[in-house]
Amino acid sequence: MARTFKTSLPLLALGGLISCSSPQETQTSDVSKIVYAVRQHTVLDGNGDPTTIDVAGGMGQVMDYGRYEPGGKLEVLDLRDGKVVNLISGYHEADVSSVDVSFDATKVLFTMKTSVQDNYHIYWASLEPEDGQYEIHQLTFGPYDDINAVWAPGERVVFVTNQGYTQMGTRADEYNHSRVVTQLASITFGGGDADRKLCSQNLSHLVTLFSMQDGRVGFSRWEHLENVNDVKVFAMNPDCTQMTAVSGQHGKLGNSVVQVTESNVRNVFYGIVTERENTIQAGAIVKIDARSSLDPTRVDEEKDNAYQNITPNVPTDDGPSPVGRYRSPAVLPDGRLLVSWAPGDVNEANEFSLTPPDYGIYVYNQQNRSNELVMNHEGSWEVYARPIASRDEPPIISGRQVTADASVPATLGSIDVKQTSLYSAHGETVTGAQFDGTSMDAALGEATRVRIIEGFSSEGAPGVTMFGLTMAEGAAIIGEAVVNSDGSWMADVPPYVPIHLQPIDRYDLSIRSQTTWIQGMPNESRICGGCHESRTKTIDPTKQQLTVAAGKGPEAMNIAIADRTEYPWAYPTAAGNPNEIQGVLNAKCVQCHNETTNGNGAQETYTISMSDPATGMATGTEYIIPRMDLSAREITVNYDREEHAWPASYVSLFYPAALSMGEVRNATVTAGTIPPLWAVPSDARNSKLIEKLNVTALNDTADYAWALGAAFSDPAIAGGSRTDHAMEHGMTRDEVVKLIRTIDMGGQFYSRQNTAFVPFTNDPIAGTQY
Repeated sequence: MARTFKTSLPLLALGGLISCSSPQETQTSDVSKIVYAVRQHTVLDGNGDPTTIDVAGGMGQVMDYGRYEPGGKLEVLDLRDGKVVNLISGYHEADVSSVDVSFDATKVLFTMKTSVQDNYHIYWASLEPEDGQYEIHQLTFGPYDDINAVWAPGERVVFVTNQGYTQMGTRADEYNHSRVVTQLASITFGGGDADRKLCSQNLSHLVTLFSMQDGRVGFSRWEHLENVNDVKVFAMNPDCTQMTAVSGQHGKLGNSVVQVTESNVRNVFYGIVTERENTIQAGAIVKIDARSSLDPTRVDEEKDNAYQNITPNVPTDDGPSPVGRYRSPAVLPDGRLLVSWAPGDVNEANEFSLTPPDYGIYVYNQQNRSNELVMNHEGSWEVYARPIASRDEPPIISGRQVTADASVPATLGSIDVKQTSLYSAHGETVTGAQFDGTSMDAALGEATRVRIIEGFSSEGAPGVTMFGLTMAEGAAIIGEAVVNSDGSWMADVPPYVPIHLQPIDRYDLSIRSQTTWIQGMPNESRICGGCHESRTKTIDPTKQQLTVAAGKGPEAMNIAIADRTEYPWAYPTAAGNPNEIQGVLNAKCVQCHNETTNGNGAQETYTISMSDPATGMATGTEYIIPRMDLSAREITVNYDREEHAWPASYVSLFYPAALSMGEVRNATVTAGTIPPLWAVPSDARNSKLIEKLNVTALNDTADYAWALGAAFSDPAIAGGSRTDHAMEHGMTRDEVVKLIRTIDMGGQFYSRQNTAFVPFTNDPIAGTQY
């Protein structure tokens, strides 16, 4: 395939990238050079004909971080004369996966893989030659991939890595992408790997880092938490502390926000909004205004317009896009955007049709929505373009991270758990048990404890590809911290691990399940105002100098893995595990709810018939499911396009919710009636099983979550009105709470206690980082 060279310098001059003044008169806002990566995507046969197109790593890399094809370049284009220099001309088998320019514009930081046997590592190169040679240095060397490196203040480099964290390897997400999950790390420019620091873990990929003007580092994070499955924007201090959400929890224009960069205005960003899959992480350019409503630079008409699609003809999902798709925007000193753009359809199907998208570098003109050509080589991608222009180095944020010892806890807490904007800003209410459309603000006033849940993926449950009939990850309760009279709570918890929180009421029911992972480094304090407190109001609930929780000190919950509470549904590794759910059902429920009987009558069933997704025709596959069989006999069903056998108890309770959530695709009920939603993952409060059983308040046997004698919320529940069904059949409150916790934690079948997980020989709490 012949490679031709295209550029459009006259258009550049019209675009104003370069100045018309003499070199002595050049303004600091002018850009005379840009640097970018040239990436290959086509494998040729001996005749020079394309045999393989690789645009997405074989469609197996949703976040496109490890795709390698040799023949890449790191080019500098001089806009004044059109000359191009390849800074890595000596690396003939290389591929470059990210580019960033130093604050003083004298160096380029890039990540490169030099051969198929190599890993991606971090390099820097000088941007001006000395004796005709460009200085190049390698900064990282390990047997893992280091990518997406960016400069941080104080000559620190922050990047993404798939370096192993545990004795079993990296976090390994169990869903639809590579088994290896990327995490954040940092080094110093002078020390390289000798100063390597690993940040707190997430359950899924972290990608596309960017420097922020306030000294932090921003990044996109793929969030798997219960039924949340999207990509949001986060930021952290360069020492890996204070990971906080920036954008994407509420109101974003699509599923994923990636390739973000900060504009010349603080807290105003440009990024790509798209689907996680089928788009090669290409999509529409969106402007994100994350400034506070109190920021004087934000005018009234901007305050209700946090997201603005500045390429409105480009879809923000994986639909057809005749006008092409964008990648990796960069902001020029004058505020315009330097982008990569490919015309026509851009999706992973390009691999099959041998028609790869043609990414080139353009200036996007927001006024007339046009792309002004800068550089495009035929037969390759030109991506990650950055202007070679100096910028102010952000302030250095003093590092508070002084140890990597996991026996040193992180501290979590709230000043007042009741302080929230979830109702006023987002309209969230709570229904179920004592609440009936109650505002979140009022409901949180009934929180008595905060449940602290650790998340783990298939690295903690070897052999597991799904944790059950649910989208939730592996879960373990680290503890339940007491909410004090002033609404404060505080707990010392294991560092490094992903954690989410649930404020719970006196019935042990979750009021709300937080759907963002939070993490802490050893010795880090993560004290918030409240549950998603207002970002514009001072949190001063009691006018006192010290909260009750601070006065008492944090509760000690930095406990070993073996001491964390898990609820294996069945087949526990250790015989007699008291938290096995099937054991509770066998003892208290199976005599009335089994294959032949259901309560006082015969067992009922319903039938699910499957159809072919392409033709819509019936496949002949049917699943017969009991209304409520709580025995351990196995039933085979389809969930998330996979067929698997589970105990009848697990299928009976969770399959109705799986059907209602659309996770059983191409399914039709052809006989019988789907029963009530007995168990809704992460929502015991609205699970009809718990309403049927009923539960009393902690330490008050007369206080019921569902008033006795009142009608059930779903008339299909047998009995008509509420009783203490659990007590009537010998089930203790503790046993009901086990079911509540199991459902609120996500309804997983698997845990570390019924899989091939082997506890660490040297538990991390004893001092080994993981």
